[in-house]
Amino acid sequence: MLGLLIHAAGRAPRVMLWSAAPWQFHVVQAGMLSVCLLLALTLGRPNPLSFGGAHNARFDPDRPGPVRLTRHPVLLALALWAGLHLLANGDLAPVLLFGVLGGFAIVGRGLVDRRKRHEVGADRWHDLRRRVALAPLLRAPPSWCALVARLAAGVGAYGCLILLHPVVIGVTAG
Repeated sequence: MLGLLIHAAGRAPRVMLWSAAPWQFHVVQAGMLSVCLLLALTLGRPNPLSFGGAHNARFDPDRPGPVRLTRHPVLLALALWAGLHLLANGDLAPVLLFGVLGGFAIVGRGLVDRRKRHEVGADRWHDLRRRVALAPLLRAPPSWCALVARLAAGVGAYGCLILLHPVVIGVTAG
């Protein structure tokens, strides 16, 4: 569905709202590397505070990893992706597309919080949030090999996005 929306936005009549400056593309490229790394570090990991997550019973709130910084890493990645692409796309159709998707990601955080609080119970929810907030910001990972593999996957995904962007989207990424 996202692909169809992007395709439709690309075929819409052009109504320019602002012109992009060259520096904006560099910000988008650096930001998209951050988005790819965020997703690589968080996808498939336990996270009972958000949707998805794998093996949530194994989640240790005293060692929350990236969840210490954001309960909703996928929604944060979506909001960053949308915001970055708003920066470089001053045409009305992409502004509407990325604005709606970014807004969805931001509003979605509260909706997911409400659902998860109901699923796990208010007392457990508040206990998990409190313990995560008190956990150290930086801690040695349980496995350095797994961390390096995830970082490499994030950089690889970023490289694929750069290479495939002109083929899939029809515009070079930068």
